[in-house]
Amino acid sequence: MCQSQDNMPTSIMEDTGSRQPMKVLVCSENVPPQVNGIARRVGHYVEGLTNMGCEVDLLSPDSKGVWSHANPWNFTAAMMCIFPGYFLQLMNETYDVVHVVMPMNFSGIWLLIGYKLLRLFTQTQKPALVISWHCNLFDYAEHHFPKVLGRFLKWAFFDVFMSVLPEISDRILTPTRATETVLTKKWNEHGSNRTGVCYTGLDKCNFTPANKHTEAGKIWQARKDRYLRETNTKYLLLCVGRLSPEKGVDELIKCMSALKDCALWLVGDGPDRPKYEALAQELGIPVQFLGYQKGESLHSVYTMADVFVCPSTTETFGQTVNEAIASEVRVALPTVKVFTEAFGEHIPADAFWEPMNRQSMVQAIELQLKRLQEDSDIGRPDANKLRSWEDACAELKKDYQVAVNVARTQQDELRLRKRTMFILPIWIMCTILAANYVYLLSLIRTALGGMSLRYFIKTTFFE
Repeated sequence: MCQSQDNMPTSIMEDTGSRQPMKVLVCSENVPPQVNGIARRVGHYVEGLTNMGCEVDLLSPDSKGVWSHANPWNFTAAMMCIFPGYFLQLMNETYDVVHVVMPMNFSGIWLLIGYKLLRLFTQTQKPALVISWHCNLFDYAEHHFPKVLGRFLKWAFFDVFMSVLPEISDRILTPTRATETVLTKKWNEHGSNRTGVCYTGLDKCNFTPANKHTEAGKIWQARKDRYLRETNTKYLLLCVGRLSPEKGVDELIKCMSALKDCALWLVGDGPDRPKYEALAQELGIPVQFLGYQKGESLHSVYTMADVFVCPSTTETFGQTVNEAIASEVRVALPTVKVFTEAFGEHIPADAFWEPMNRQSMVQAIELQLKRLQEDSDIGRPDANKLRSWEDACAELKKDYQVAVNVARTQQDELRLRKRTMFILPIWIMCTILAANYVYLLSLIRTALGGMSLRYFIKTTFFE
């Protein structure tokens, strides 16, 4: 039976120098009701920490003291710039922990700088400064930019722009230890206990095989039966995620020609949807685009899958895989470190395929379909092994306490004074210029109705 978070005990106190509840500021541009994995994660963190006795303030694009605009790379999300007056107001608040959700959170970066300087000049130990990183920008750069430009951007962003972050924060958290190892290495160079894992939980009440029998599940079942009948196929593959280059959906679509008895449902939307629709039509394969789904509709659609496929090799965790396993759906994944670390104990080794190898992908999917047909226990997901959001939030609180202890040592304060104080004003100006560039790009894409600049130029001048 599921226990409501509202019924959880609220008397848990933290060792933050007193017997008072831990006071936390979470700064994130991705928050519910936005439709993405980071937003859902942040929503669960805030709710879980609050229910466990922490005092949590959330700074987001919906907050009163910020100015927000559309995210130029993802129109379902927003970005923000904090007003100077509200920035000063936050500087006067006494937080135990400030948690900035990255990447590309300029307001969060400015908060880190402000609190770090405040700690430096007042010789205080609060607040502890924590960054959590939820986007594999290394691989994203390779998919979104030409090779040479991608390498330059990686150097400029990670080796130059982000080089200051380890000095203005106490700890970085990533969804798995295999995520962004280049980044975590930078924090480890500045001392011990500087890196950790922000675990991903699961709402086991919402994602369950019982959703097949709900009203929404019955509607999806009727739609599935009709679609398989119309396409003369036997099995339904499901992929849930953003339709953009780094997600590898085009590779899955191209493999469908070799999976003769299979149809594909794609749940999600994104800038490459027109491209993928044209590709599916060109190849003459049964692919149905279902757009964004949420609530009971999303919970139930997982139970329709005969095999869930996630072709992305750029994930930092893969929450949709978590949700599919909780729905007791067989899964096929590429062999990347993040997936093998997060899900290696949940699915068999032969359910993984060699990345960018279509034949290997087809074989992994066909093997899971064969086991489904045979009703084999091999590869049958066990949702009981998955971590709940309550567990994930408890681990997050422990990481906050480690960050508090790191802040108490203040081992990096003198280094900041010597190495960084000279370049910090220049670095801050660079972040302000970058924020203005992002806003300009947002205005242009808004004027184009959300169309990417690359697609606009291609269709306007070359077609």
